[in-house]
Amino acid sequence: AILDGNVKRVLTRFLGFGDDLAVGANERALWDRATQLLPADDLVDAMPRYTQGLMDLGATVCLTRNPNCLLCPVQPLCVAQREGAPESYPVKTRKLKRTAQSLWLLQARTADGAVWLHKRPTPGVWAGLFCLPVFDSAEQLAASVPARFHGHLRDGNAFVHVLTHKDLHLHPVLLDVTEPQVLSDDGTWFDAAQWPQLGLPAPVRKLLANG
Repeated sequence: AILDGNVKRVLTRFLGFGDDLAVGANERALWDRATQLLPADDLVDAMPRYTQGLMDLGATVCLTRNPNCLLCPVQPLCVAQREGAPESYPVKTRKLKRTAQSLWLLQARTADGAVWLHKRPTPGVWAGLFCLPVFDSAEQLAASVPARFHGHLRDGNAFVHVLTHKDLHLHPVLLDVTEPQVLSDDGTWFDAAQWPQLGLPAPVRKLLANG
């Protein structure tokens, strides 16, 4: 299960989940409900579509203000729409202070478009999604890569991705390899036909799509 801001909004409205998400126990309860809703069959094909569909629904239809309920494919089953009060969900009383964080992303790739990805831990930023390996510093990133590749690392174009309560300053570090080879204990190569089907964070998908 994933629970970014968009997905929390979709699920709390769909389920009529009105408990205050500022309380840790309520957040965990929503995680449990989200897990129960995961596709049970054909996970290889169904899970990426389900995950991406939830995120897209929250980003384009189930908006924070003025949600487009008439366009929503799950409108007949949505508790919040039935109550006539979708904007009252999700409930979170504690105001979060806006913060900023810098992250370095290892963008390892082959000439034929394969990329090295790992699955993000839960909870945390981009929890449960496939992602480029994330590090808190350039030095930490370099230390994770076998020494023979250090001379091949080069900085990509840094950019800012805005989350609900945090600005992520993302620094891609490029590594071109001639053929797939193990870079760490935590990761897998996905070829050019595979990775677009995965549940990916929006900025990572954009970064990979732009090469």
